[in-house]
Amino acid sequence: MWVAAPTATQAADGLGPLYNARSCATCHPRGAGGRPPDPAVEGDQGVGYAIKLNDDPVYGRQIQSNAVLRQVIEGRPRVTYREEEIRFPDGAIVRLRRPTPVVTDLGYGPLAEATVMSARVPPRVHGMGLLDRIPAGEIEAEAARQAAAAGPVAGRVNRVTVAGKPEVGRFGWKAMHPTLDHQDAEAFSLDIGMSTPAFRDPWGDCTPVQTACRAAPHGDSKQFEGLEIPSTVIGLIDGYLRDLPPDGSLEASKDKAGIALFIDTGCAACHRPSWRTAVAPAHPSLSDRDIFPHSDMLLHDLGPGLADALPMGEARGQDWRTTPLWGLNRLAAKDGQLSLLHDGRARSVTEAILWHGGEAEEAKGRFMNLPAEARKRLVRYVLGL
Repeated sequence: MWVAAPTATQAADGLGPLYNARSCATCHPRGAGGRPPDPAVEGDQGVGYAIKLNDDPVYGRQIQSNAVLRQVIEGRPRVTYREEEIRFPDGAIVRLRRPTPVVTDLGYGPLAEATVMSARVPPRVHGMGLLDRIPAGEIEAEAARQAAAAGPVAGRVNRVTVAGKPEVGRFGWKAMHPTLDHQDAEAFSLDIGMSTPAFRDPWGDCTPVQTACRAAPHGDSKQFEGLEIPSTVIGLIDGYLRDLPPDGSLEASKDKAGIALFIDTGCAACHRPSWRTAVAPAHPSLSDRDIFPHSDMLLHDLGPGLADALPMGEARGQDWRTTPLWGLNRLAAKDGQLSLLHDGRARSVTEAILWHGGEAEEAKGRFMNLPAEARKRLVRYVLGL
């Protein structure tokens, strides 16, 4: 857990001055994902719930809900919901909740008129080392294959420029990060307010307007590369994440009926079941093996229902990376109380499917037209991954 500077132990100081969390585990308890606040519970802040901004001139890229001593928080992220009823052709009813992100107790005046807010919950981090070993060329080839098919599904690569070099994005809700270390470095900057080799500002997301934050003591030190989180520490965190096995199975599913439904409805068009990882002599446990994340690692237009008007890189507001489905088996008993999709709005697998539009509209329609037992069978298949 990181602490505010200055302290006697420079290896652990530099928190903030404005921040959302004191540690990685705050947002990813036991490597799990987060959840949005429950509006029915007074003061509930959710787990890792954050509100992204399109670079507000005062508040920057993200609302910071905590601050070190003598600093002022930016605000308190909240959410309100409006329920919407969806009726299946067979008469079954599912209620979706449409979220509106809210920030209360703004500490530095109102947001700019042009500022866009988009809520995020942290994703699960198990299995990221294996996803990191999917060859970039294979991800690009999958995009080319989908484009050549000239069907409704046409995933795109989000090309991210890092240190002047374009790379294939693969991590994050909009595939904004090409590597584990880049994702970790941005999390340190935005969520914890600490500098890394990739994001060197010791004040994190504090803007020039927030002069008190920028002038506060920081934890950058000559003995740590002039940073708060040097490359050695980033390497240790990357190594830990790289070795976290996926929650789900590392073998192909034996549920033949579930597989058939998954393919026939069109879910597999984006949620590609399997990949083979690259040869990695330095990491034999990740090397040259078949994995089953059920994601094509590409961006897809999922329609206006999920669009957030917050483009990132080549990802437009309606574009989202196909979320890997492995690991839902750990959550199967909680279906109906889950926090799925980028802002945690979906409480079940069925709700998550019903929010899909755009390129997934036809697949959603096929799911809705399945007999009730077949819908349940498909959901059980997804929850078994």
